[in-house]
Amino acid sequence: MDEMIGFAVVGIIIACLIYALIKQIKETKHSGNGVGSALFRKQMARKNKVMTASLFGILVFYTLNIVSILNIASTIPVSNNFTGLGTWVSFLVYLYARILMKPKQVDHSRNLYN
Repeated sequence: MDEMIGFAVVGIIIACLIYALIKQIKETKHSGNGVGSALFRKQMARKNKVMTASLFGILVFYTLNIVSILNIASTIPVSNNFTGLGTWVSFLVYLYARILMKPKQVDHSRNLYN
């Protein structure tokens, strides 16, 4: 019974990661159509691309970690340490992009008088 609950939790986590990745891909596609200056849109597009790549990395490394733990595919020569480290690095890159990569809004009217 505990194994069934564990598989369900892992399945839910992977499903949520897939949903977040699809939602992020849609947001990345439409990030160039936003309001603001060209520089703001470019910075927003860069932020969305980094977030999409890191979410994809989280999904891949987490899935490989689960596969290597369960020993489902013994032909994949991947260690748990590598996949765990990859998941954490991808997660930290995602947090960096989400929190610290804020695009700066440029005020063009101020630049006209200087």
